[in-house]
Amino acid sequence: AVLILKAVLEYPQKYGKKLGEVVKKWSQWVYDEAKKEIGKFYPEEVIPIQRALSDDGGEKCIPVGYIWARTIRCPNPSCQAEIPLMRQFWLARKEDRKIALKMIIDKEKRRIDFKIVQGKDIDFDPSKGTVKKAKVICPVCNSGVSDKELRKLFQEGKASQRMIVVILHNPNGRKIYKIATEDDMRKFKEAEKYLKEKKKKLFEEWGIDPVPDEPMPPKETLGFRVQRYGMLKWGDLLNPRQKLALITFAEKVKSAYEKMIKEEYDKDFAKAVVSYLGLGVDMMVAFSNTLARWENTSEAIKQLYSRQALPMVWDYVEVNPFSGSSGSWEAEWKYYLKVLDHCSQISSISNADLQIPKVSQASATELPYIDNYFDAVITDPPYYDNVPYSYLSDFFYVWLKRTIGDLHHDLFATPLTPKSEEIVAYSHGKGGFEEGKRFFEEMITKAFLEIYRVLKPEGIACIVFAYKTTEAWETIITSLLKSGLVLTASWPIHTEMKGRLRAQESAALASSIYMICRKRSKEEIVYFNEIKDKIEQRVKEKLEQFWEQGVSGADFFVSAIGPAVEVFGQYSRVEKLSGEEVSVKELLEYVRKVVSEFALERVLKRANLGGVDTQTRFYLLWRWTFG
Repeated sequence: AVLILKAVLEYPQKYGKKLGEVVKKWSQWVYDEAKKEIGKFYPEEVIPIQRALSDDGGEKCIPVGYIWARTIRCPNPSCQAEIPLMRQFWLARKEDRKIALKMIIDKEKRRIDFKIVQGKDIDFDPSKGTVKKAKVICPVCNSGVSDKELRKLFQEGKASQRMIVVILHNPNGRKIYKIATEDDMRKFKEAEKYLKEKKKKLFEEWGIDPVPDEPMPPKETLGFRVQRYGMLKWGDLLNPRQKLALITFAEKVKSAYEKMIKEEYDKDFAKAVVSYLGLGVDMMVAFSNTLARWENTSEAIKQLYSRQALPMVWDYVEVNPFSGSSGSWEAEWKYYLKVLDHCSQISSISNADLQIPKVSQASATELPYIDNYFDAVITDPPYYDNVPYSYLSDFFYVWLKRTIGDLHHDLFATPLTPKSEEIVAYSHGKGGFEEGKRFFEEMITKAFLEIYRVLKPEGIACIVFAYKTTEAWETIITSLLKSGLVLTASWPIHTEMKGRLRAQESAALASSIYMICRKRSKEEIVYFNEIKDKIEQRVKEKLEQFWEQGVSGADFFVSAIGPAVEVFGQYSRVEKLSGEEVSVKELLEYVRKVVSEFALERVLKRANLGGVDTQTRFYLLWRWTFG
């Protein structure tokens, strides 16, 4: 995270347009050097017309990628066919272009081959694969393999893989698909052989395994499923040719820095340039692994983090790093050059007083700044137990450590990202849910107290939060109130892409709540009954606005929390008539009631809800929430 912020907020403003030009030059150098060495393992092909689904016979085509299927042997002793594990068989699924893989099953030889079919020749349902939810059906004998048996086969090393399709790109821009041949596998085997030599050479030079051998998170870590299938180290996510490509690019990035220093570049400038090259390798790794998917609707390679988790992928696509298409080296640095061009605009402003932003690494619970220092603090804290941030970032960290770790000793000092003080609930729940919750609340309160300390008396804190559960909101608001920060305004802002996989499969939040806070200026106690009407009025006032703007469902409920806390948080203590303190949980239950009634009144277009029973209310709100 620190490195990314340096690359966005510090280096472009410090070095301006010149930085982009030099990054481009050295990106090209890395590409040329890598291609000289390993380009032969990704040969171009001349495709005769009868072997390709294309009108352009005899064209020279560049391989974009290779579709692989993991395989297992059928457990039926009288069959023993090699079963390709494929979730579906579509290659292209567009309005005007339908191409699929068709299994050719030879029951006598107990063998499964493939051919490519299109249009009217697709006389089967390509959406149905050989594996679903880790359960397998053998296409030859119809024997079944349970999810437990499948996992056991992988853990015992009895699973293999098979190259099925080569995806090619021809000059007219359309993708061509061909069934992989023995020659394609021979090139792969040559790369596998060369990998052994390359690994040995780099191990001697670097003193560590060039292919990341650091352990993956413990089994059953939130969102991680691949360990169940015997993938226990970060390097296990790569096939041999992917390993070769990535360690070669990593080596060339390290060499680029050495060459720049020999050519008498300023050391800090060279460090900045090579930091982008290191991030380029990281971006390539996201596409170059055995969890990357072929997306048939766009005919493009999709990187493994389509969601904030690492689920198992049965059939994957291997990128050609020299193709110029998605996932290739060229595609990555062109992406970074656009960002650099944009971010370096500010340095061209003629202003002698322009200060370069300074990005530093510190803990949110111990900020290295004096009291009353900042005009504003903006933070997007971790979302409770929702995302395994540090474990997910280890995927990138292990490669950055190898490419530019020597240049950023302070950022890559530990074997993996530090976790013991990470403010999340999931990795501290050894004592169960309550222990994880207690740790999160304690640490987030410390962080909010630090914000309070470093903020000027008239300063503003902006805290961003997006979470659906009442427990998480209860924790974050309790911590906020304990720190002495008062919510003065809050806004739901759409921050998530509608097309992201997470949004398509659930009622995930599209909005984040931006909470604007100031230091509490007075200590005052109030009875809940005295402010209930004020809370309801404020909540409804904002809900009118959100309703008009089309905010709905989970976002609508969450958006109401801020306005309620604006009133509630003005007081150092809110009490019941008995003198007992009103908890944040009770406040949220009251807010939920107000919001439910507001939404139901709008849905039913009437103010009297007297005749609507609890189940009907739930049903109506459910229908409204899910559209």
